[in-house]
Amino acid sequence: MRFPAALMAIGLALALPLPALAQRPQADPTVDVARGDPEMARAIARARAELPIFFGHASSPSPGERYFLVKYNINPAGRAEFIWAEVISHKGDTTLARLINTPRVAGFAKGQQVTIRSSEVIDWSYLKDGVMQGNYTTRIVLPHMKPADAAALRKAYGW
Repeated sequence: MRFPAALMAIGLALALPLPALAQRPQADPTVDVARGDPEMARAIARARAELPIFFGHASSPSPGERYFLVKYNINPAGRAEFIWAEVISHKGDTTLARLINTPRVAGFAKGQQVTIRSSEVIDWSYLKDGVMQGNYTTRIVLPHMKPADAAALRKAYGW
């Protein structure tokens, strides 16, 4: 769903990490959310507060934990575009990751390696025994998606 332009919308790419969704032929879906949306602000605050716990799991996964992702703004100097990247490594305040969505902004490509500071991360997620953990920003936009798309995402994520 796109909110009116007067609301200064920012695009949020939805993570489609599971094979069944990643193989869909359509472009990566995005949902625009008004800048300053209070629900989204709470979701981002929660994800940031739990980021040290997430990196603990990513650094030393328990059995059944895999596919560690972070979401950040790939275009901080222009129109915000929040995109998911798979964690390759993390040390201190720096994460090396691989983009899993196709960016709208020029100069980046799906699969490209990027370096992300922890302060830039707005969300995180990983699979635990087939159930998506975290992914708080996606949970906020589900009610604004087409019902069939939201249902497919909930099913794929084990929600």
